[in-house]
Amino acid sequence: MTPTFFLALRQLRVRWKQTLVSVLSVGIGVMILTTALSLTNGFESDMVEKILGTTPHISVKPGVADYLQRYPTIKKELERNPGVKGVYPVLRQQALITNPLYSTGALIFGIPPKDADSGLKQFLQKGSWEIPKQASVVVGSELATKLQLFVGDKVSIITTNGSAQFNVAGIFHSGLYELDVRIVLMPLNQVQDLFLTGNVVNELFVRLDDVFEAPKLAVEMQKTHPSLYIRTWMESNRNLLSAMALEKQVIFLVILFIIVVAMVGIANTQIMIVMEKTSDIAILRALGASRRQVSRVFLMQGVLIGLIGVFCGSLLGVGASLYLSVFPIRIPGEVYDLDYLPVQMQLLDFVWVAATTVVITILASFFPARRAGKADPIATLRRHI
Repeated sequence: MTPTFFLALRQLRVRWKQTLVSVLSVGIGVMILTTALSLTNGFESDMVEKILGTTPHISVKPGVADYLQRYPTIKKELERNPGVKGVYPVLRQQALITNPLYSTGALIFGIPPKDADSGLKQFLQKGSWEIPKQASVVVGSELATKLQLFVGDKVSIITTNGSAQFNVAGIFHSGLYELDVRIVLMPLNQVQDLFLTGNVVNELFVRLDDVFEAPKLAVEMQKTHPSLYIRTWMESNRNLLSAMALEKQVIFLVILFIIVVAMVGIANTQIMIVMEKTSDIAILRALGASRRQVSRVFLMQGVLIGLIGVFCGSLLGVGASLYLSVFPIRIPGEVYDLDYLPVQMQLLDFVWVAATTVVITILASFFPARRAGKADPIATLRRHI
């Protein structure tokens, strides 16, 4: 143990009440910041997971025309690309869905039932994707609640070409309110017949093995199909992803100010200690201690407070995050598209918070340490003789 460390530790132990307050100030700030970042990570991860589960990784649409006329050929060509998990033809139309009690606008998605079972199987809550040899629909869970629909009920879908009656084959729940309250899934051939479009689609959903390869594959697909409009999931959800990234940065900066305020308190405490210990500092200088050595004692105190505070705060942050993962915070799903606030801890966040806090603590201790090192031992001793 070096003399500098020994003196710094002894001073902290003697003034243990002030040390405890300083450590708690740092620890609580670290706990709040790490917990907030874990909640933000969980929110972002859950949103992205639901987006990727219900939207195409790459969307392929006609460039100029309204429909893709030769979509089976294009589908086979796209499936040849390495990394492509599946290509699903979709016919999207708007209509009015009604029953004897209620009516509302809906977004009709026509998709082959086998493709729906392959790509959306985890979202089917009740029933099946179709009723064999019958006109059937699968409605979102929020839409079913809104219209008071159950599996086996009958609904009417009204279009510009007329209306037709369908049986409710199933109910799906994606977890995204905007989808669950508007989407109606139907077999592709039934949508084509309902809207009199013929054997066409207006979009191809491409799903990939690695979603982060989407930009690279989209460029390659665009080169081989220059007349088509190709868009990745990142481009389609750019505003949402940018907003979530900005939200995390704002949370980090705002809560970091709490730690900065705590550091100002530590700096004030250190300055008071320097003023009270001027005679002791003078004696150390008279015994041969250099200005740098005296400054290091007070700087070491700040480092110890920062390290202990970061350690305790990180443990508290882990504990708080684990608690919130077991007993999650409930939030209104119609506002945030989530039923509860998930938690996801990331090691890198804890490292950044710890490093930033320690640096701020050292900076807060720098001025008191510098002032202690500049103390004039002769003038101080003369005042105390």
